[in-house]
Amino acid sequence: MTTIKEQLKVAYDADAKRRSNNEDKRDLWKLNCREYFIHLLNERNLKTILELGAGVGIDSKYFLDKGFDVLATDLSEEMINGCKERGLNARVLDLSELENLGKTFEGIYSMNVLLHTPRNEIKMVLKSISNVLSEDGIFFYGVYGGIDEEKTITDNKKMGLPRYFSFLSDSYLQDVVKEQFNTIKFETIEIGSDKPNFHFQSLYLQKRI
Repeated sequence: MTTIKEQLKVAYDADAKRRSNNEDKRDLWKLNCREYFIHLLNERNLKTILELGAGVGIDSKYFLDKGFDVLATDLSEEMINGCKERGLNARVLDLSELENLGKTFEGIYSMNVLLHTPRNEIKMVLKSISNVLSEDGIFFYGVYGGIDEEKTITDNKKMGLPRYFSFLSDSYLQDVVKEQFNTIKFETIEIGSDKPNFHFQSLYLQKRI
């Protein structure tokens, strides 16, 4: 039986070329999230960034060009190849392997990555993220959600391959981060979904000391 991670690897390996070709087709709200993350780092003079689920490295390259020391990581080998083509320091890494990095980072950026983490594993993953975030660091946690639902979805308009998703309600998401983090800012962003209460959730977090 194919595991969730194996399924994701297949899907994202197959989608790497399409994502590279769509580099300039980014939603404005995603760029705004990225800019606010940079703002929080700059006002604290923080310089190192770990990107989780970096894809082909579009955001990591942007961070690098802004003068940050960046490590791009992803579950997909083809996505990491795309990162390396952009001149990035990049490695294949599962979220369960974060502590193998052997260092901490002043910024951790995660755009639409943790929505692939099963609900019963999210607390463990957040603890691992906290362990590699410096005491004064900033963690951006951005996902689609607003509803409580776990399911496998095949998006035939884009990838055409099945992927597992775990969507969390606003209240559950804000509650589950409290064990490891303090919230600097939480906001929801409407994305034009026809599904009631479904939107993008962005959290800017600091490690709970």
